[in-house]
Amino acid sequence: MITMARRQSPQASRLSRVLARSRVLAQQVRETAERVHQQAREARRLTQIARHQAERGRELSKAGRDEARAVIDSVKWSVDTAGNGKRIASAKNND
Repeated sequence: MITMARRQSPQASRLSRVLARSRVLAQQVRETAERVHQQAREARRLTQIARHQAERGRELSKAGRDEARAVIDSVKWSVDTAGNGKRIASAKNND
């Protein structure tokens, strides 16, 4: 008994190639989508870190301004208590 290999028609052969190529492309799309998803998650994580750091920077800046104001107020108070900024001759020089 002689068996013959079943041959596909040219159209079926073309469809098989198209289907195979479609499967490859679908897999590439899935892989690309997964990479994009991972990158989006990383971008969100980095954005949260940046927001946190910006908030911390604002807090430090405010604390620095408050401290600078306190120093200025302290210096003004010291000058005011020393005679409104005028030099006072010491008692030794008046003798």
